[in-house]
Amino acid sequence: MVRGLKVVFIIAWLPILWLLLSATFGKVLYTIVGVTWIVQAVVIVCSLLLIFYALRYLAVLSEKVFGGE
Repeated sequence: MVRGLKVVFIIAWLPILWLLLSATFGKVLYTIVGVTWIVQAVVIVCSLLLIFYALRYLAVLSEKVFGGE
């Protein structure tokens, strides 16, 4: 993928994943940890990891579809 397209992908999906993970795992993490900023830091790191794996998956998928050199 082109670098600009990756940046747009990250900007578009990071808030969506952050909200999804905050809504699903935020309360559970808050009951375990009890500190809001630590919970949000964990959620942001998990969101970034999911985006990283999505970009790797898209790279493999584009390699299979468009072929390689």
